[in-house]
Amino acid sequence: MSQANVELVRDAFQAFATEGIEAALSFFSPDFVWYPTDRWLDASAYRGHDGLRTLDAEFAANFEGYGYEVQDLRDAEDRVVALVYMSGRIKNSGQSVSQPLGLVVEDFHDRTLGQVRAFPSWREALKAVGLAE
Repeated sequence: MSQANVELVRDAFQAFATEGIEAALSFFSPDFVWYPTDRWLDASAYRGHDGLRTLDAEFAANFEGYGYEVQDLRDAEDRVVALVYMSGRIKNSGQSVSQPLGLVVEDFHDRTLGQVRAFPSWREALKAVGLAE
């Protein structure tokens, strides 16, 4: 089932990249939870599909053309670690930004993602699941 989970995460990011948040929602369970990094100033958790829409709207309010570029997906038994770059342009400045994020995806059920925990570095995400860089 681990490889299936890796493919599910890949497909979710692909749907978001090509068709946006509404297309990606089908990959997330209705009771899904996204925990942003400890550096995130807004909510400490985004719950369900409406929570994901809110998170997407918060990014869109601050960045133009933001998105995630998946660099690597790693099987971590019942979890998947996504090593990504989040990039975009800061609104009203045009300044480009690119930040590595480590995402630990878990609680898979019924071919959906149940939870994402975001980390401000790939190293921290890998450490959280007991993997080395």
